[in-house]
Amino acid sequence: MELRVQLKVCEGCGCLWYRAQSQGTVYCKECELKLRAFPAPETRKRRGRPRERILSRVWAVADETGGAL
Repeated sequence: MELRVQLKVCEGCGCLWYRAQSQGTVYCKECELKLRAFPAPETRKRRGRPRERILSRVWAVADETGGAL
């Protein structure tokens, strides 16, 4: 069995380590354990596009006044 490895520099602590080519991580095992405590980036983002409430208020005022601002 042949295993191909790459010499990598950890982006967390800067240590040198061997990574299997099939593996896609950029952190060493110690840094990966530390980073598991943080939330995933998807959970911090708001889903969808923010609503434009200001524009809808302007149109509502314009409708109430008969179309003139």
